Amino acid sequence: MNTEINLLEKQPNKYIAPVVFGILFILLMVGIFAFLLIQKNNYESQIENQESKIAQINTLLMEHQEDTSSERNLKQLEQAITSLQAEKLPIVELYKRVIGLLTSPQQLIDYDFTEENELIMNASFDNLNDVADFVTRLLEQPFIDDTELTSIRNVESAYQATLTISLNNKILVEELGENE
Repeated sequence: MNTEINLLEKQPNKYIAPVVFGILFILLMVGIFAFLLIQKNNYESQIENQESKIAQINTLLMEHQEDTSSERNLKQLEQAITSLQAEKLPIVELYKRVIGLLTSPQQLIDYDFTEENELIMNASFDNLNDVADFVTRLLEQPFIDDTELTSIRNVESAYQATLTISLNNKILVEELGENE
C-alpha cells in the first residue's frame, strides 16, 4: 500500500471571497440592468400610449375646428347673400319703366349702371323739346332723385342726349318690387 504523505501545508483558499463578491456583484448588476430594462420598456409603452392619445385628440380638434370654420363660413356666406339681396335692384322693371317713358323703344341707344346708383343712358330724340319732355317725365318718377343732361349732340336729323339719372334704391325697390 502506498500512502501518500503530503509534507506541504495546505494553503487556505484566499481567492474565494473576491470570487463570491464578484459573482454577487455581477448578479446584482444583471438584476439592476434587467429592472432598468423593464422600466424603460414600461415607460416607452406609456409614452406611445400618450402619443397616440395626443394624436387622437389632435385629430378630433382639427375636425372640430373644420366644423367650426365651416359653420362660420356658412354664416358669413348667408350674411353676404342677405346683404347682396338687399342691395339688388329690380333692373328689368327699371329698364321697362324707362323705355316706357320714351316715345319709342328704338330711341334708347345704350345705358350703363354705375356703383354710385346712377343710370347713364344715351338716347336719340327728334328735337330738343322731346329731350326736355323726357327729362320732365323722369323727374316725375318717385325713385329718381335727380336727372342731369350731361351732353347733347346734333347727329344727322336727330339729337343724341346723354343723361345721368340718380336713383333712390330704397324707393326703387318699393316702387318696382323685389328683384327678379
